[in-house]
Amino acid sequence: MPAVPQILLETLEELERAELKRFQWYLTTENGVEEVSHIPKPQLENANVQDTVDKMVERYEPRGAVEITLLILRRMKQNNLAGKLKSKLREVGSAVASQQEDYEAVRIKLKSRLKQKYERILDGTSVRGHKKFLNDIYTDLYIVEDETGGVIHEHEIMQAEASSRRFTTEETPITCSDIFKVPSDPSRRNRKVLTMGIAGVGKTVSVNKFILDWAEGKTNQDIDFIFPLLFRELNSIKDKNYSLIELLHVYFEDSAVLQSLPDGDGKVMFIFDGLDECRFPLDFTETEKLKKINQKTSLGTLMTNLIKENLLPSALIWITSRPAAAHKIPRDYIHQVTEVRGFSDKQKEEYFKKYNDKDQDMAKNMISHIKKSRSLHIMCHIPVFCWISATVLQPMLDKDTSKELPTTLTGMYTQFLIFQINQMKEKKGAKNISRMKKQDKAENIIVKLGKLAFCQLEKGNLIFYEEDLRECGIDVSEGSVYSGVCTQIFSQEQGVSETVAFSFVHLSVQEFLAAVHVYLSHRNKKNPLHPSTVVNIFKWLFKSTEAFYESAIDKALESENGHLDLFLRFLLGLSLESNQRLLKELLPQTAIRPQSLKITINYLKAKLNENISSERSINLLYCLNELRDDSLVNEIQNYLGSGRLSTEKLSSAQWSALVFVLLMSEETQEKFELEKYRGSDEGLKRLLPVLKNTKRAL
Repeated sequence: MPAVPQILLETLEELERAELKRFQWYLTTENGVEEVSHIPKPQLENANVQDTVDKMVERYEPRGAVEITLLILRRMKQNNLAGKLKSKLREVGSAVASQQEDYEAVRIKLKSRLKQKYERILDGTSVRGHKKFLNDIYTDLYIVEDETGGVIHEHEIMQAEASSRRFTTEETPITCSDIFKVPSDPSRRNRKVLTMGIAGVGKTVSVNKFILDWAEGKTNQDIDFIFPLLFRELNSIKDKNYSLIELLHVYFEDSAVLQSLPDGDGKVMFIFDGLDECRFPLDFTETEKLKKINQKTSLGTLMTNLIKENLLPSALIWITSRPAAAHKIPRDYIHQVTEVRGFSDKQKEEYFKKYNDKDQDMAKNMISHIKKSRSLHIMCHIPVFCWISATVLQPMLDKDTSKELPTTLTGMYTQFLIFQINQMKEKKGAKNISRMKKQDKAENIIVKLGKLAFCQLEKGNLIFYEEDLRECGIDVSEGSVYSGVCTQIFSQEQGVSETVAFSFVHLSVQEFLAAVHVYLSHRNKKNPLHPSTVVNIFKWLFKSTEAFYESAIDKALESENGHLDLFLRFLLGLSLESNQRLLKELLPQTAIRPQSLKITINYLKAKLNENISSERSINLLYCLNELRDDSLVNEIQNYLGSGRLSTEKLSSAQWSALVFVLLMSEETQEKFELEKYRGSDEGLKRLLPVLKNTKRAL
């Protein structure tokens, strides 16, 4: 059935050139058609028939465009053409009614399918394959308007720490169901929204909640169709050409009867989740314009035309991305940027209470322990880390092993890995474990996953495929990667094609396993940090432990975007004998001499005195924290407490420690007394990270 724009196009194509110009005059002249608002003249200057129809439909909606066309044709004495237009509309009238019935039937089936898909979510504490109802465990996330742009040059954990300090600022949070609404005027809405957030902070969960609420008839019922498309799934079909309607048929079987989509504003919504995972080009300078939903082209061209409003301009589009990839879409094409910041302090506590819904005393103990460590408390702003913490703390608190509770990131992730290994052993049973092949044992699988984690971390990949696993000795066909422990830290996802995508449950888990791999390689006289030339391998055999850590520190500092920052924290944390003792089944029993740690600590402090960025220096202070060395921080805190602080005499390392202390201070979040620390222009420059994360400076 021809759509209204097509009928209008066929009608106006019968006009001579001069008659078309006269028709456009009625549209652009203020007194041409008194009953309606005119179209600005520049918009129709040199416009052909197709451009004229597009502008009319965009401004007046399809029904209004028909009424205005009939009115103008009659004023132009084109009564025969007006009659033919009315006749065509009558012919398709019954078809339109039938189409509406088709839309309703597809909508009902689509809602049912999406409800079934999104009503449950994988819960990390469950056994393999078990999911919990999203509505039972969902905790509102902190979503705010955000106007930041450009390329991000710091590790996501640093962004998380900065975000956690901004929760106290006077910002109005947005619920995911209102993501398209204009906060200043809820009666209006933006059509294209980009939502940013670091890995694991809750972007996809927010998307799932939005879809589920729509499918259950709770919110946004003015939207007829929602089509969620994941970039990691689109990657598997990126080499094929599709029209928009064909792409929907591939993804949504229930849409196969659709030959068109509703014309009304905001009736159709596309969700493109995970822009950072996109592995096909998005070229916004491309000139190819798509106007029809049955026109075939590449995925990249199809998507850019949707975003540029050449194709289906009335559609709603929601894109999610990690901050580092958000610049792939020019800001001019986005109406609203939002940021998911995860949990506020209140929401962290709500999570632990929901996690321990039958034991609120356990929840209080978890919260109490997390609050003792500022580093852990900040990390709990990421929902996935709340789950990791709860997974570790619950059995330890049950056994009353409070003296062994982890107080550092490395300690928490080490305990998390041990917990998963023990879970696998309990599930398999002692006899089965003893009969298992070596390659199927959890310890061996973890070692292979560690190699995969490091290789892909260096490439900047969070999503991998079977060929990536095979390169690291992981045979997917054996099913070993899915057994026991691996389902808790490593996941698979199969989309519309046979291609399966793999990922770790969170970037930090990948970074921790990458650190385990590098540490094990060092103990086995291998050097994954540098090219494997014969000369380097020979030199590596005689490298001291101190030199190993120094080379890791140097390599992390070379990174422009800090992608090895958290990896370095974990690697240094693994040097502690306490963490090695916990990982005795994975790590060699090699005691670390006290002087080795001392030399590494001194090397970190020496680097702090060099000209490095504030982001890198703060991370090095976190590294010192992992090594349980608080001497620099304590020194600054003593200065602050005694009132003897003289900024002019501070070394670069002490300046970094001062910034670190101020950033960790809850008092600084509310107000910052700049005059107390003002000693030089260099000092003011170093205090910029503090000024960016405080409500007001005095």
